[in-house]
Amino acid sequence: MKIVTQLRITLLMILLLGLSSAALSVWNLERSRSYLAQTNLSHSIYESYLTLESHTYQLFKQYGDAIIIGDADQRTGKQALIDLIDEDTTGLQVLIGEKISLVGEQARFRLDALAEIEATVKRLVNRLDQFSPTGSGELASDWVRLSQLLNTEIDQGFRSLIQAAVDEEKRDVDRIADAIDSAMVRQQLFAGLFGIASVLAVLAAVIMLDRRVTRPINRLLAGVRQFGEGELNHRINLHGRDELAEIGHTFDGMAQSVAEKNRSLTSEKETLSVAVEDRTRQLSVMLDDVKRSDEGRKRLIADVSHELRTPLTIIKGEAEIALRGARKSPDAYEDALRRVREAATHTARLVDDLLFVARTEAGEVRLDLHQLDLSRVVGEAREIFGHDVPLNDCIDDGAMQGDAGRIRQSLLVLLENARHHGGDRILIRTADSKDGFAVSVEDAGPGMSDADKDLAFERFFRGSNAAERYRDGAGLGLPVARSIARAHGGNITLTDRIGGGLVATLHLPR
Repeated sequence: MKIVTQLRITLLMILLLGLSSAALSVWNLERSRSYLAQTNLSHSIYESYLTLESHTYQLFKQYGDAIIIGDADQRTGKQALIDLIDEDTTGLQVLIGEKISLVGEQARFRLDALAEIEATVKRLVNRLDQFSPTGSGELASDWVRLSQLLNTEIDQGFRSLIQAAVDEEKRDVDRIADAIDSAMVRQQLFAGLFGIASVLAVLAAVIMLDRRVTRPINRLLAGVRQFGEGELNHRINLHGRDELAEIGHTFDGMAQSVAEKNRSLTSEKETLSVAVEDRTRQLSVMLDDVKRSDEGRKRLIADVSHELRTPLTIIKGEAEIALRGARKSPDAYEDALRRVREAATHTARLVDDLLFVARTEAGEVRLDLHQLDLSRVVGEAREIFGHDVPLNDCIDDGAMQGDAGRIRQSLLVLLENARHHGGDRILIRTADSKDGFAVSVEDAGPGMSDADKDLAFERFFRGSNAAERYRDGAGLGLPVARSIARAHGGNITLTDRIGGGLVATLHLPR
């Protein structure tokens, strides 16, 4: 329920309690006024009945005295009393009429009682007028009848009527007093109940405000304060469907969004930092590569110059010998041209190998890719090599995309190196590997040291073993063979053979 709705209901309840209390007070006040008016009227009626009783007994006394002593001159006094009795009766009629208008028709019987008293007075006066105040012995004959009138009808009958009316007014006054006391008790009870209800309503409002307003506001303030201090994972978690709960839910959603954006920014920052570091590392590697390339270029120029000097010197020397001195026989010229051709062929092969290695390093290698059978290419290389080399072929299906000529060239390099540096005991093994194929050339020679293995694929490098056993190599075989393997997505590795020797393995992807 909304807080505003609860506040409205609470205020409405307090207002209803206040209005009810005010209405009850007004009602009790009106009842008190009514009771006071009834009490005053009852006292007035009571006093009027007493006055009527006094005047009536005075009248009856005068009648009795006149009859007994024979005084015929008291008629004036009797008439004055009769007029007073009529005034008393008229006043009582007015008072009883006011009481009927105040309390209702249930008080109308008082008029009937008054009318009966008035009729009784008139009847008794008429009866008394029948007796003659002669003062003679005539009264003795009516004494019994007069005595009965005075004792029975006046002292007993009329007195009982007056006494009944007076007693009724006394009872009415007592009843009103009891009603006033009951009203006072009831008013005190209602006042206490309304007071307790008001206190409970105020306490309920205070508790409700504390639970639904004060505590949530304090939690909101604490959450905002912690959020402002950087605790983005703090949540208010207000329960309910009121306004403050909606504010808390909205704030939690905003905090969640800010936290996610912050995490995203942090992640992007870390990613960017990693990317910058990676790029810096790449640039550093590229710079190192550029430096190495520049150094390699310089070394390549120096090595090429060194390697080309020998065949060019041979060509120049043969040409000078052929041209120096007297004319020679055709066989001499033919022999010189043959040596020049061999030197030019060697030079062309050297230049071709250098160009292939350079293009591979530059990523510009050109391969003639076709579908081929690796087992067949290995067999062709074995036949071209010309020596009876054992072949252990364990490839199930050697189908792959590649340049058959370059793969044969790489295998021939491995076979030539094994023959020149490892001896005559050579073995070719082919097998399936995890990602493709592995073609190994094993020899039983002296092998290579770990230092020579690390430098074996450098251009123009010749290990100590190669320098001792084979002096015609230029040191480009293994670099060219590895360039061919890498151009196909593979590689060449050098490992020691169990029992001595070296294993050169050509790895090719399937």
